[in-house]
Amino acid sequence: MTNRETKDVILIGAGIMSATLGSLLKELAPDWNIKVFEKLDKTGGESSNVWNNAGTGHAALCELNYTKEQSDGSIDISKAIKINEQFQITKQYWSYLLNKGYIHNPEEFVRSLPHMSLVHGRDNINFLKKRHETMTAHPLFKGMEFSEDPEKLKEW
Repeated sequence: MTNRETKDVILIGAGIMSATLGSLLKELAPDWNIKVFEKLDKTGGESSNVWNNAGTGHAALCELNYTKEQSDGSIDISKAIKINEQFQITKQYWSYLLNKGYIHNPEEFVRSLPHMSLVHGRDNINFLKKRHETMTAHPLFKGMEFSEDPEKLKEW
């Protein structure tokens, strides 16, 4: 005879996505029995780090595929806006968890990292310039900078 526990939810992996989903579910359904399985010796030890970028929150600052050039030459930033808005909501949720006392040391997992997009060739440089102009006209991307100056790029 086997001893089996009944679980309402099973989460595979203890990265940022499972941690976020688990904490949301616990808020919405506090009596649910949630089990997390992780093969590593710590949470967030694999895909949630900066080198893998899977499950890490990002603000759509440098993902060029989120900003398509249209046939008229304009840059469509709607996908970048949607991703950035979702990230802003995520940060609000983390603040909520901090205020509730569920998170004690947010600096252990919330870190601002510099973002940079590098391109080669005049057409790509022109695209990046137009992208920068279009994005910085939107409040979510006001602080973005653009430079072709090698010394400024070294500084960054």
